[in-house]
Amino acid sequence: MLEELISECEAIQTRLKKSFKTKKQSDQKAFCTLLLQELVKKALKFVDIANDINAKHDITTDIKKKLKDKHPKAAELKQSAVIDKPKTKTERVILENITQDEIISNAKKSSGSGGPTQIDMETWRHMICSKSYAPIHKSKLADKIATPARRLATDTIPHYHISTLLTCRLVPLQKKDNGITPVDVGECLR
Repeated sequence: MLEELISECEAIQTRLKKSFKTKKQSDQKAFCTLLLQELVKKALKFVDIANDINAKHDITTDIKKKLKDKHPKAAELKQSAVIDKPKTKTERVILENITQDEIISNAKKSSGSGGPTQIDMETWRHMICSKSYAPIHKSKLADKIATPARRLATDTIPHYHISTLLTCRLVPLQKKDNGITPVDVGECLR
């Protein structure tokens, strides 16, 4: 009787190990899939929930130092590395199509994670397209996005004016050898 019970327990344990291994592999696959779809916020939440995936480093002073080492200060521009190419003139009339309607249409199709503000595309889509807000407010927001988008596409704007828009959130992913792979996540509006 005892031998039968032990045999049954061993059979159950064998099945549990297989299902645990399969779940761990599917969790890792789901994480990678979300990352490839640029749904970094969802992928990172998935990692936080599934503690078996050791894919994201905690931010420590050592990790910050390693990230800084991977991103050294920019070197001076060497003119010999620059290819002089004739400037192509952008026809402003084409870019006038960046309207609030175009912003609303593209918001419905876009996806992505949030950068430093961590406002992802789902949140932007909700603010721009949801019926929860009055149409006047949604169209004003879409217009406030379209106006600088047209300007960015047609004018030369000094970097220091748009540096906040170009800033990225740095996520340190863990390699198998406990190394670091830095992933930059930019703002959705960009």
